Amino acid sequence: MRTFLTFLLCTLITAPAWSASKIRKSRHAAAPTAPVILLHPPRVSTEPITFVWPPEGMVLAAENEFLFGSVSIATALFTVNGQTVPVHKDGGFIAWLPISAGSFTFRASLELSSGTAVAERTILVPVPPVPLPDTSLAIDKASLAPKCDLELRAGDRWVARMKATRGKSARLRVGKGPWWPMREVNPKLGIYEAMLSIAPGEEFPAAAVEYEISSGWSTQRATGTVRISATGRAPLVAIVKTTPAGFANIKTEPNQGFLIFPPPGTRLNATGREGDSVRIDLGGALSGWIDAKDVDISSMTIPPHAETGNIGVVEVPGGAMIRFGLSDRVPFDVVEGDSLDSLTIRVFSAVGHTNIVTYDGGSDFVDFVRWRQEATGVVAYTVRLKPGRKLWGWNARYDNGPGLRLDLRRPPKIDRRRPLAGIKVMLDPGHMPSAHGATGPLGTFEMDANYAIAKEAAAKFEKAGATILLTRGTTTDEVSLVDRPKLAVDRGADIFISLHNNALPDGTNPFGKPRGFTVFYYHTHSLALGRAVHAAYAAVVPVPDEGLQWDNLLVARLSAVPAILVENAYMIFPEQEALLNDPQFRSKLADALVSGTKKFLLENGEKK
Repeated sequence: MRTFLTFLLCTLITAPAWSASKIRKSRHAAAPTAPVILLHPPRVSTEPITFVWPPEGMVLAAENEFLFGSVSIATALFTVNGQTVPVHKDGGFIAWLPISAGSFTFRASLELSSGTAVAERTILVPVPPVPLPDTSLAIDKASLAPKCDLELRAGDRWVARMKATRGKSARLRVGKGPWWPMREVNPKLGIYEAMLSIAPGEEFPAAAVEYEISSGWSTQRATGTVRISATGRAPLVAIVKTTPAGFANIKTEPNQGFLIFPPPGTRLNATGREGDSVRIDLGGALSGWIDAKDVDISSMTIPPHAETGNIGVVEVPGGAMIRFGLSDRVPFDVVEGDSLDSLTIRVFSAVGHTNIVTYDGGSDFVDFVRWRQEATGVVAYTVRLKPGRKLWGWNARYDNGPGLRLDLRRPPKIDRRRPLAGIKVMLDPGHMPSAHGATGPLGTFEMDANYAIAKEAAAKFEKAGATILLTRGTTTDEVSLVDRPKLAVDRGADIFISLHNNALPDGTNPFGKPRGFTVFYYHTHSLALGRAVHAAYAAVVPVPDEGLQWDNLLVARLSAVPAILVENAYMIFPEQEALLNDPQFRSKLADALVSGTKKFLLENGEKK
């Protein structure tokens, strides 16, 4: 299941956040049933009514929510809050119901021959924000923004915000600095804002922000808990730590989209800080943000700076290896050409000084490598493949020194009569006992459904001649998310397919559109595999088609081989949970995986 989380983010331009305290748990319905063991018939609830979702006491800011679970008698009249809810023949149900602010209770009733069975599930729905009373001056201290410390430089902008009595005069200052006016941007709620910028040469030590609201001779002030500073000192050096994933993430803004993935040891220009995020200057007017926990901040003031050296191209079994001489471990990015006949590697904090490109022994895979100074501090390498050659995958890393190593993989050679013969396919049954993923109305765990599909597919792949590798070889294996793509590289996989089953974010209408299977890819070299598997599913899988989609999923970011993630069905719909418990349905999924992969190999593999 893909994870959907809602964060209250701390950013330079901070959005208002409204908090709600947890409530004490009230009456419970029966506890959820144990997971259905796949390969056996699903069982109905042993209690009259069993709730699986939402959990008791969950806090949810929405106008509607879905509720699912099971009942013991599928043919009995079942209602929730007076609304009749259809029940699947196996006893599973899902409902989409309105909710209201405060402590909200779903009250379910099942009409049995022996009487009416009742169960309740209570959640907390935060009360919508309201303005402060107009009768006196006041500032809501919980609303004060920014909400995390800021370290700023000349040209940086930041936003101050508060909620206060409506229709008054407002201003702020940092420490004992000058006062700056605030504008009422939301008169309905009394939200005041000011956007400020750091002027060239402006510096001040870390200090708190003081906010003021006034009317006539009356004034109220409040001081925030965060501290803001401005400096003109030389940037510090941040060195990427060793992380479980083997790389860190530089993002477009704190907690926003991904930009590049620097490996351990990469040296970065640290030019600012916002709470737990450090701003990184990449050169060429490009900056990003990295989690402070992923870097060591050095006291060195000598900035990262790499001179490019000589380039060597060596043909190796299955592809080529290219070494780029660099005098420092600086950040880089790799972008595939749309036609998979080239790669561009951008090296940041670098200056070009390459004189020689050596092609050791020649290559029938790599045609040439060239470089240019693309912008101040940015060197771009272009790797062009021989005419008719296509990229299968790549891996870039710093290896035995600052020099950058790029491994290029060419397509495997295939027998057109048996395209899967000798191909190593890694199947990744998502989740594990400590993180079992989604749960169905009858209690089916996603990790079990994923594993059952993987085992069915493994048998059919092997029958077609493939060598199967599994990230989880048994139902009890614990394999972390970050280790799964590593296993594909370490065990020499040719193709990586991650198998999952879906759920929905809270507050999403499950009946708002058809829900079914989806195929996800990330890199361009994985797109053809995604298309082929998606087409095969569309031809035979009897659930709605939600399309082929690009998504920034960790396992799909595997660059060494074509990699996709498949959401086969939805765990939370009773009909689809029943299908996942049906061996014939799992057999169709496996057939689609095999036929789609065959088609991909026939169209993209190299002929023997």
